[in-house]
Amino acid sequence: MILQLLKNEFYLERKSSFNVLYISFFAFSCLMFLLFSFPLSKVYDTTIFTGFFWIIVSLSTIKLIENSFAREKDYNIHDLIYSTSSDSTLIFIAKLFSLTIILLMVQFIIFMSYMIISDMNFAILMRLIILSSITNFGLISFGILIFLLTNTNTSKSFLFPVIFFPLIIPVLVNASNILFGIIIGEKLSLYIESWMILLTFALIGTLLGINLFGRLIKQ
Repeated sequence: MILQLLKNEFYLERKSSFNVLYISFFAFSCLMFLLFSFPLSKVYDTTIFTGFFWIIVSLSTIKLIENSFAREKDYNIHDLIYSTSSDSTLIFIAKLFSLTIILLMVQFIIFMSYMIISDMNFAILMRLIILSSITNFGLISFGILIFLLTNTNTSKSFLFPVIFFPLIIPVLVNASNILFGIIIGEKLSLYIESWMILLTFALIGTLLGINLFGRLIKQ
């Protein structure tokens, strides 16, 4: 069942105009715009890159979640999916995993681009992929729940980013610290507390999603 749901998510992603290339272009454009807002000597600054990277990732997360639910309505399958007897927990898990993978692909493209202008190697890249995977679970799980809570006829999704950004500040700060440490080659043991915060957010977000997704989607 879960494999079929994942297959459906990626099928809609492939058919939709809001695909990974669109989000990648959006993320990369924002990153370049922010980086080149600084003097050229600062463009290669690791501190600037790590800070802006997670801001762009959080913006991309908002777009991915909004587009994920929008395309279900565009294809007139929203009511069909959530009115059936399918376990809402499996639907949430499928959406969580599919969006995590898509966001990870976007991050991989940004990391590969950064490798071109820096001395980052593939060993560092693998650590960054692990960091991104854990962080993505927290961002997307909480993002889905907040989107469902704020997606009403009166709010028009305006409240989604307003509530989402303050909530994920601990995630962005600690993920940025770890990313900086990985790039400059510091030991990961120096960031144990940051790793634990990211893991806690990912776990709590996933558990809340499993328990609340079915109620929120049908409200």
